[in-house]
Amino acid sequence: MADNRSHGKIDALPDHLKKQVEEKLMSGETYEDIASFLQENGEDVHFSSVGRYGRKFLNKFQSVRIATEYASMLAKDNVDRPATEIHEANNLLASQLIMQALVDDDMDPKERSDLIRSIASLQRAQVSNENLKLKARKERGAVHTAMELLKDKVWEELGESYPDIAAKLLLLAENTEEEMERMEKVQ
Repeated sequence: MADNRSHGKIDALPDHLKKQVEEKLMSGETYEDIASFLQENGEDVHFSSVGRYGRKFLNKFQSVRIATEYASMLAKDNVDRPATEIHEANNLLASQLIMQALVDDDMDPKERSDLIRSIASLQRAQVSNENLKLKARKERGAVHTAMELLKDKVWEELGESYPDIAAKLLLLAENTEEEMERMEKVQ
């Protein structure tokens, strides 16, 4: 199969010039200024070629920057979030990056096919994540129900005769349930 990837003039530049173009794009120089710089260095590159390359380069850079900031935010916020929420956020971020990559006109069909398979894998992971959350909710409900039954039984058996002991046992049951909830969030 023929390679239908377009190769612009910036892609064909020597590595050191291409790197300088990218640095100039990052610093906010205009496409015209960058084209003039390239012409001064013996390269016949029109500002429109710089613009096409610059838009793609800056979009990719922006995606990576956002992903890095988001990953950093998730890492800092990890303590308060259940693991399922972190996985869900990571899947969402990965899906967004894949979708941005899929709109790249220069992508060859094999890369596009691999990315589409990646989306399917992320969707399967999300379904597993949702099943895990449902199971955790059911278990949490069962634990809560069991603790409520225990508290009722303690009060029925000890409340009238030994109210101080019953109150202490009820407090221990409530503290245990809260501790279990905290432990669940950390996992």
